[in-house]
Amino acid sequence: MKLIVISDPVYFKDEAHLINQLFDAGMLLFHLRKEGFSRQAYAALIDGIDKRFHDRIALHQFHELVVDFPSLNRLHYPEWLRKETIVKGLPIAMGNYTHSTSIHHLDELNDLTGFDYTFYGPVFNSISKPGYAGIANIDFVLPRHIHSPKIIALGGITAEKIDPVKQMGFDGFAVLGAIWTEKEEEIQNLKHLINSNKQTSSNSFN
Repeated sequence: MKLIVISDPVYFKDEAHLINQLFDAGMLLFHLRKEGFSRQAYAALIDGIDKRFHDRIALHQFHELVVDFPSLNRLHYPEWLRKETIVKGLPIAMGNYTHSTSIHHLDELNDLTGFDYTFYGPVFNSISKPGYAGIANIDFVLPRHIHSPKIIALGGITAEKIDPVKQMGFDGFAVLGAIWTEKEEEIQNLKHLINSNKQTSSNSFN
């Protein structure tokens, strides 16, 4: 299954250096989400990340930065931005970009024309947001939507929960707390997730 890492929501010293180390350790796809960041600070963080990794970074905000960093080709639309864009009648699928979004209800899959994949969750109780309860029980199985984008499990996912996520029918999973909660253990946390994920069959997408 595809393993996606979401950035720590809070800036920390030498963050770009650590992100480069995570890429070198095997991180394949990185979602850069920094709510409250200025455009300048967001761009400075991207600039600190090695350019050879830019095509593996998905922007959650300031999509216009693809002009300044032409190797960036992944755009994430948080739920509010997706709905706002649709209300304004603006197109989602533009250029040779990979588009992603987030949903909390499966019936929203019908509204995701133009998206390559979507986060869905929280599947389990959130690690990074205590009290944010999961929506899936152990018997949960995703219904098959023939024309839907790939569905990525989000929320409370640890190495021990990768196999249950696979059995639920997800195409991949995204992690935040499982990487960032233990400071100075981020690289080891990633390697543990990668090794655990190798026990599942590959289900890749662009």
